[in-house]
Amino acid sequence: MHQVTRKLVVWTALAHAAVLESIRRKDLYVALILAVVMIGAAATIGTFGVNGLEMFLKDVTLTVINLLSLLLAVLYSVRQITEEVSRRTVYPLLARPIGRGDLIFGKFLGAFALSILSLLLFSAVGVGALWFFHLQVGMIFVQYLLLRIFALGLICALTIALSLVMTPGATVTVSLLLAAGAATFSQAIKLLDGSQGAAGRAVLRGSYFVLPHLDLFDLSHKVSYGWKPVDPWVIWSLFAYSSVYVSLFLMMGAWKFRRQAL
Repeated sequence: MHQVTRKLVVWTALAHAAVLESIRRKDLYVALILAVVMIGAAATIGTFGVNGLEMFLKDVTLTVINLLSLLLAVLYSVRQITEEVSRRTVYPLLARPIGRGDLIFGKFLGAFALSILSLLLFSAVGVGALWFFHLQVGMIFVQYLLLRIFALGLICALTIALSLVMTPGATVTVSLLLAAGAATFSQAIKLLDGSQGAAGRAVLRGSYFVLPHLDLFDLSHKVSYGWKPVDPWVIWSLFAYSSVYVSLFLMMGAWKFRRQAL
């Protein structure tokens, strides 16, 4: 019990430090201003009337929320370990009773918390803009937020793991491609499957089932079209799906970090 309490204190302290460091960089403020500008620019169409444009305005708003929250989640995560190593601040951290696995998990919690905060702020701006034009998002919007949070956790864990084997630039590129291009990648595999030989199909199908399908966590179009909330078992299933990948990526990252020379 004492060991668990100590780990919780360590993880909380590391996450808190990561949040404070990112807030001092003012990344969130810049992105929030950008969100206001982008959503505001799309919402100016509403000054000419929103009849027939409800779905368009909702879709643009949710697209902005998705893209900016995704971008910030990757940027928050990619710098967590790499900057500690490059600035040599990792040495005093590890000189304390903090294991490398604890450092990975604590940094993940910090990046994840920042990503959730960004998502909620962007969502508040978006919903406020829609409310100004008397547009409602419905109760399914709550499920949309939950699934985006699950997806952001997966993205943060993936990015931290990749940052331990790639340069920061490569990590950002690969993470964004995997996250933003998930739906396109899935469709491409399905289209190519029939034209490949046995070996090619095995590789494609292996990639299809191994790589995370982040497109499953996107309810944007259902929110735009005013669907009713999906069944709770779907949300729980995707939570379990995300948790498995988060655990896997963090374990891979911790394993690599323990064997990495500093």
